[in-house]
Amino acid sequence: MVKKTLVRESLLVILLAATFLYGCKKDSSIEVSGVITDPNQTIPVENARVELWTQQIDSGIFSANYVLQGTATTGPDGLFHFIIDKKNYTGIRLIFSKDKYYGWQAELNVNSENNYHAEYQLLPQAQLQIRVKNNEPFNTADYFEFRILNGYTGCEECCHGEKYQFTGMEVDQTINCRTAGHQDILIQWSSRKSGEQVYKTETYFIMEFETTVIEFLY
Repeated sequence: MVKKTLVRESLLVILLAATFLYGCKKDSSIEVSGVITDPNQTIPVENARVELWTQQIDSGIFSANYVLQGTATTGPDGLFHFIIDKKNYTGIRLIFSKDKYYGWQAELNVNSENNYHAEYQLLPQAQLQIRVKNNEPFNTADYFEFRILNGYTGCEECCHGEKYQFTGMEVDQTINCRTAGHQDILIQWSSRKSGEQVYKTETYFIMEFETTVIEFLY
């Protein structure tokens, strides 16, 4: 009886110690996780690279620099997960990237929480090639203009919403720009020739990861 009691007491002590250590470890760490999706195709993004950077106060000294704490790769479900030591963080930043997708970064709202989980989105890249040609010249007053009403993103070489204007008889110009794929874009255009004015707004589907060619022959 004495031996059995001692065994039971020993197991209880081990169990309590393990529970205490697990609790301490959980309280001293931060979990950062999330899922990355492609909103245009409504699918999770697999094999995306996720970098976790932190900014912190160390020994009472604030550093404005961000330090890379680790990297992860999303699985077929688009999920990623980090566990880092809990410190005096003043900033936590996630940077997302994948070939043929627009990169993105997110700043976490640093507080007393131990867990951060959210959904993040990456847009698929696509190329847009727009050719404008005065196919049947009338005189030097021939005029054409177009504007993309949606679908542009914020990069330097991306399509934007400004108005493109062309005047004269010898117009044959091609414009190349990048946009987000797997979506409809609206292009508003007008032409003026021989005193006749035409206005239209047309819809074009932009394939992801490919070049969509649009021609305006007026």
